[in-house]
Amino acid sequence: MSSLAANHFNGGCLWKYQVSKVGKFRIRATWMASSSTPAQSMEFGEGKTNKLRIGVLGASGYTGSEIIRLLRNHPHFQITLMTADRKAGQSIESVFPHLVTQDLPNLVAVKDADFSAVDAVFCCLPHGTTQEIIKSLPTNLKIVDLSADFRLQDIAEYEEWYGQPHKATALQKEAVYGLTEISRKEIQSARLVANPGCYPTSVQLPLIPLIKSNLIEVRNIIIDSKSGVSGAGRGAKEANLYTEIAEGIHSYGITRHRHVPEIEQGLSEAANSKVTVSFTPHLMPMSRGMQSTIYVEMAPGVTTQDLKDHLGNYYEHEEFVVLLKNKEVPHTRHVRGSNYCLMNVFPDRIPGRAIIISVIDNLVKGASGQALQNLNLMMGIPENLGLSCLPLFP
Repeated sequence: MSSLAANHFNGGCLWKYQVSKVGKFRIRATWMASSSTPAQSMEFGEGKTNKLRIGVLGASGYTGSEIIRLLRNHPHFQITLMTADRKAGQSIESVFPHLVTQDLPNLVAVKDADFSAVDAVFCCLPHGTTQEIIKSLPTNLKIVDLSADFRLQDIAEYEEWYGQPHKATALQKEAVYGLTEISRKEIQSARLVANPGCYPTSVQLPLIPLIKSNLIEVRNIIIDSKSGVSGAGRGAKEANLYTEIAEGIHSYGITRHRHVPEIEQGLSEAANSKVTVSFTPHLMPMSRGMQSTIYVEMAPGVTTQDLKDHLGNYYEHEEFVVLLKNKEVPHTRHVRGSNYCLMNVFPDRIPGRAIIISVIDNLVKGASGQALQNLNLMMGIPENLGLSCLPLFP
């Protein structure tokens, strides 16, 4: 028997979750509006019907459907609202036939959404569309935004890379960047979390611990990343047609990919100095999966074994970040459909340099899975709830 407690504010109320039985995750939640208001309680657990009510904005996209898939395995979250402006009025199975067995609300337009029946929101809308929507949401809601709209702390940098001014500058100051294993404490107390991009997740998880410990130089970092086509979204695009992407590799965003400032922001914060990287992404003829191959220069006297030892110690108690043993090579097919990040370190044939390989499922750890991990933290419940599914193989 063990316990876990967490507090957070929700609409001016102090919520306290006390987990009294981690094995079965039986959870009792108590909230108090003020010292003069009698405490009320909700129970989440076996035999209980009360659940936290979740809204999914942009449910008709890939990240939206992945959030739905993961939430249906969550013992304490229930989807009560789903929006998709172009699919408003339709059932979810008409958009995603694989969800036909699920009892879910019909899709509605954002402007018609009733947020009074929602406790938390996943925002899965395209970048550039979420700032004003999130700004208009009730302030009692916990929000995880999967777009890029709140990831960059510098609003001038956002305008430079995304070609439009930031429309919620006050909210930007409040947003917490949600790289779960790195910023767990800040995420726990956040109201708005900016979920990291897929490429930045695969890159920062191995690099940030090494930079913080001064084991690698911050100069001459080269990142070669490859992603499945689902990373480009579900919108109809000629470049993503089967005949355009099959049997080939497509480099894009060379020197100007929008994830560059996000990667450099995280690495610079870890280094306490400006870090500039060489980053090139590639589109691969597969539906999902992501690999980042990272070339780094080690600090004087440091060996690849030192890098491995440090990463192994740093992530020793993390469920979803795994350093492989010996010379095992991470493969994208070994994380498909899961929230895992597998990584390993190899000596380069050039003395003083090392090669780091990191793989994730771009739709899970690179998007919806990490988003659910973050909301679990924000709600004060075990962060692995709904996420402990093994990778799909073959």
